Amino acid sequence: MLALLLIAIITRFVFLDARPMDHDESIHAFLSYDLLKNQRYTYNPAFHGPFLYFSTAGIFWLFGDSDFTSRIVPAVFSLIALFIAFKFERWLNSGAYFFAFFMIFSTSILYYSRYLRNDIIVLASFLVLIYCYFRFGEEIDERRKERYAYVGALFLAVMITSKENSYIYVFIIVSFILFYGLYEKRIEYLRELLLRWNLKKLKVILISSLIFSVIFSSLYTSGFSDLEGLRRATIGALEHWFTMHSANDHSKPLPYYMALLLRYEFLPLALAISSIPLFYRKLKEGELTKLEVFSVYWLLMSLLAYHVLSHKVPWLLTHLVAPIAFFSSIYSKESFFEWSKRGFRVAIVVVGIIYLAASLHITYINYNDASEGLIYIQVQPTAVELSEKIIYRIENGEHGIIVEPNNDYWPLPWYLRKITVPFSRTYYGNFDFVVTSETNLASFKGWQMEGRYEIRPGYYLVLLEK
Repeated sequence: MLALLLIAIITRFVFLDARPMDHDESIHAFLSYDLLKNQRYTYNPAFHGPFLYFSTAGIFWLFGDSDFTSRIVPAVFSLIALFIAFKFERWLNSGAYFFAFFMIFSTSILYYSRYLRNDIIVLASFLVLIYCYFRFGEEIDERRKERYAYVGALFLAVMITSKENSYIYVFIIVSFILFYGLYEKRIEYLRELLLRWNLKKLKVILISSLIFSVIFSSLYTSGFSDLEGLRRATIGALEHWFTMHSANDHSKPLPYYMALLLRYEFLPLALAISSIPLFYRKLKEGELTKLEVFSVYWLLMSLLAYHVLSHKVPWLLTHLVAPIAFFSSIYSKESFFEWSKRGFRVAIVVVGIIYLAASLHITYINYNDASEGLIYIQVQPTAVELSEKIIYRIENGEHGIIVEPNNDYWPLPWYLRKITVPFSRTYYGNFDFVVTSETNLASFKGWQMEGRYEIRPGYYLVLLEK
């Protein structure tokens, strides 16, 4: 375990700042920086939950603000996911090592563990939540039982305050608990749940609710300074994403995720498919454990939810590969040896090496290639070059302005956060130089072009001077 943990730390933190801050990353980092410097934050579902901003602002306060420190929070939560993957050894046995392997080297999980987004936080928190749920159910010692409830409440709050797709996870775990309870005990389950109360049960529910509600309300209301944030965090968040779904925001065809899985996550997908006969056999023989039933339920509900939603983006692939890897890890030992009997052991090892090489290649070498489906709108290194030229000019007494009619200038606000330079939709005043989009050049006749900089594939900003 220690060796794998060391590998995970290296893969997460080495060259963490090599890749330029992406469009969305730069927005998240800038809002966190603004929160720290100006003590202001207002929840907006378009930018997801507050946990990422408050935690990243805390990192900035401790270690300073930089590309490296911006990505620490998701990197740390990816280590939490790995730690919990090992904890599942009590049920998965050696399968936990397969699951841990995917938590480290899954192409999508590794890439977005080094990326300032909320998805790894959500995934890690859900893994902790389901671990606490299963440990709570089998624990005999009452004090330990209570601890699992409180830790579960804590990470449920972290998950809900991180991103709106957490409600998908909440539906999955709550509906599973209800359906499995009804399957196992029929109507007696509802009687136990609703009618049988004692002081211990009441204590656990009250303390867990307090833990959750304090974190949820304080973050979404910015320390109770914006009480309207509670409405936006619940009704408003659901309204926003239903609107985005209806508007086909980031809409992709139905096979979008399957194409990404086949291209980047072919190993866990292949292991999951090879595990289906083993699962079916245990289903027919009535030997399925509760965890096995949950693994299938989690996998099927995730595939359904993310394929139905029109909003399809590559970072959401992490929420599909995790249940695929979890399901395959339960049967991986048996399926591996069954494949071996048929002479496929070498083939599996070769595919594993190819999978590992592909994951490392896109994360550390090919991260600026727009042809990679896992990469969405990766900012190019020339954006950093442009930022450095603007900083140099401002520090040497020149006055400049960034003019873009659609405010399409990210990641410049993040890279220019330490200097004073105006951002505007239109030109005004008298400036020595202007940065604008190439499509807006007609508004600056008579200005000379100093340079043309690719901000993201196919989109350019230009530096103009009199």
